[in-house]
Amino acid sequence: MNDNMKIKPVKGKERIPFHCQLCGACCRQVEDSIMLEPMDIYHLSLFLRERGESIEGPEDLLAQYTHPDLLAERLPIFLLNTEGPENACVFLKDGRCSVYEARPRVCRMYPFSVAPGDRGRDFLYCLCTERPHHFTGGTVFVKDWCYENVPLEARSFLKEDFAALPILGKNAVTMGERRLKGLMFQFLFYRYYNYDLDKPFLPQFHANTEELKRLTAVPEGG
Repeated sequence: MNDNMKIKPVKGKERIPFHCQLCGACCRQVEDSIMLEPMDIYHLSLFLRERGESIEGPEDLLAQYTHPDLLAERLPIFLLNTEGPENACVFLKDGRCSVYEARPRVCRMYPFSVAPGDRGRDFLYCLCTERPHHFTGGTVFVKDWCYENVPLEARSFLKEDFAALPILGKNAVTMGERRLKGLMFQFLFYRYYNYDLDKPFLPQFHANTEELKRLTAVPEGG
């Protein structure tokens, strides 16, 4: 993944100068930067299917628009493809996002991001500062911006995902290389592929996550 993103912590009640310039800069030079979460994959697949593209499920979206990578915890992820000399997002067309209604969660939240909260808070907030020309004009409250651009479904997903990923990561690091390789297909299936686009996302995500916890659990005694 791209490690060049500059971020700093901010408080939910902070007022930040920010105005979207509609310039598409945040969609360029994003090679290996836009990680798709299971919820993103589900909604992008559904959006493109309804638009008439040859997408029947997550497997088609992932094959056509993404490439795989590994996190440090050895967990597989999918990153959006880029194209052209500017390494622009594959969905940037004529300077505009062609999947705006179903754009990934990280794009919806820009220039902010969230991390797991502490001391009773759902989330901690961060500000992405690598595009300084955006920070002029109007002002936004951090928490208001995040809640307006991330619907309740996404917040529910994030809270469950933030709770599950440390468990899955610890299990992956603990298990032996041979067992990890043996489980990789199942991990990919339940994490990213096992979704029916004609059924609600959250119940499927919960069931898939519980199955992943069961599959990756380290047996008693090692």
